[in-house]
Amino acid sequence: MSDYKRSALFCVFKQHGLENPLADHNITSACRITGNSPSAIAVIEIVGPDAKTWLDRNWKPNHGSGKLQLDTIRYGQIIAEAIVGESVIVCRTGPERYEVHCHGGKIASQMLLQSMQNQGIQIQSPQAWVAANEQDPFIAQATMALTQATTLRTAKILLDQQQGAFSRALANIDKAIQKGDFTLAMQLADQIRTWDRLGQHLIEPFDILVCGPPNVGKSSLLNRILGYQRAIVHQQAGTTRDLLSEISSIDGWPVRLTDSAGIRATCDAIESIGVQRAVAASRSSDLQLILVDPIEGWTGQHQQLLDEKPTQSLIVITKSDIADCPMPDLSHAHRLSGPSVQVSAVSGNGIPELLSEISKRLVPVVPESGQAITFTDSQRQALEDRYQRSGKYTSV
Repeated sequence: MSDYKRSALFCVFKQHGLENPLADHNITSACRITGNSPSAIAVIEIVGPDAKTWLDRNWKPNHGSGKLQLDTIRYGQIIAEAIVGESVIVCRTGPERYEVHCHGGKIASQMLLQSMQNQGIQIQSPQAWVAANEQDPFIAQATMALTQATTLRTAKILLDQQQGAFSRALANIDKAIQKGDFTLAMQLADQIRTWDRLGQHLIEPFDILVCGPPNVGKSSLLNRILGYQRAIVHQQAGTTRDLLSEISSIDGWPVRLTDSAGIRATCDAIESIGVQRAVAASRSSDLQLILVDPIEGWTGQHQQLLDEKPTQSLIVITKSDIADCPMPDLSHAHRLSGPSVQVSAVSGNGIPELLSEISKRLVPVVPESGQAITFTDSQRQALEDRYQRSGKYTSV
């Protein structure tokens, strides 16, 4: 293993409370390697010199001796006092490495782990377990990130990385550098860097702010997108006085939708704080939906919001269900932010088109299967180091 990879691995270990698992082979550890949710079967893996000792003391096979052949399953029962009678399957998967398959409820696996801990076996988190058993730090990071993925679409991208997409891409850049083809190395790095924004949101959701003047339909639109009544809707202006957020997904991308106070000048101290927070949220959002009432039209408050993020704004004309409603003049705004979408939070008209446009704004191009994408600071730094190293030679 290279010094770079060893250093990167130790950074992963440190994050999860492991001192030096690569060097210490005298520690016996265990971890539930299946999900924490109740299921039919749970699997606990035990690794180390005392793993067989624990089995000899606490497990009795239904037939024959306790000798375990490699990759052969054995049926038996736990004879430890706290969980006596629990039927389990035991399989030896390697030297000093065993799997115990038990009932999938939380209690059974928790009591088994507690019995192991009481007899000196270290219990590890799934994240630490992955880090200790994977030599490639970037694959270890992807494996851990997969446990935090909230949508199938992001999970597929992370699975590509877990199967080595980024590691292979980095190896190709290193080969180009070793051959002296620094232009190719920079091109390969640049191609990966184009996905930086998406990589930052494979786990952390995109922030979408629903904003505009009071009574323009912000809370109604939030509720319509979410599919339930999350925000209070009332005809009185200033009903929403603080930021109200909810996690969801749009077209398979994780999003945090935030309703905000109506942007206006106000003498109400509490509402004024809400307006200030709305403006601050506008600056930090990945995309802001600027809602326009077709009757009131484009106002100074709209322009204030658009000026904050002209290229990360989507103009949404609300209340399209109102008959004979005039269309406001948005030609100036369109030149800055692109075309608008017309919707009705009451009838649902235009909502599919709105969601489609949001998806395009967040992820204009969807990566192909197997595309290398960075999603941690250490990965971005590894890529940047190679880019800078190649740039020094191409500029000579």
